Amino acid sequence: MLAMARELPIPVPWDLDVFIQNLAAYRGRPIRLIPTDTAALADSPCGLWLTREHDDLILHEIGTSAYHISTIVAHEIGHMMLGHGRHRAFGADRDREQELCRKVLPSIDPETVQAVLGRTNYASDQERDAEMFASLLMIAAAETADQQSVVRGVFFRRR
Repeated sequence: MLAMARELPIPVPWDLDVFIQNLAAYRGRPIRLIPTDTAALADSPCGLWLTREHDDLILHEIGTSAYHISTIVAHEIGHMMLGHGRHRAFGADRDREQELCRKVLPSIDPETVQAVLGRTNYASDQERDAEMFASLLMIAAAETADQQSVVRGVFFRRR
């Protein structure tokens, strides 16, 4: 997972919006971040990933720190990069997915949403893997910034 995270187009300095633009170009598929009140959702997830035919939507908590938003989004990116979107969050319960979409994003036609990936089981392998990926992505971002540091380049030249 760390090798996969290191391959992503991480901007220096870290900028979540630039990272999302870079990642969208890297994947060849638009990604849109949508701040929302996730506490109002059933099961109170901090983030959700919605896949549609031509783009991906990542919903994240609106009333939190920039670091927490980056962590939430990195978790959802983990689901994307690890291929977790192949399985629906609520199994065959398409009505529950559509109701969630109507509640959270009334401006988006729920019929356009192919799958919703949200936390329904915090102890699942997918959730643990996405959380691990998020942590490793933040480590990769710190490493990238460190490698491009002017001070590092002057005092610690590679041989």
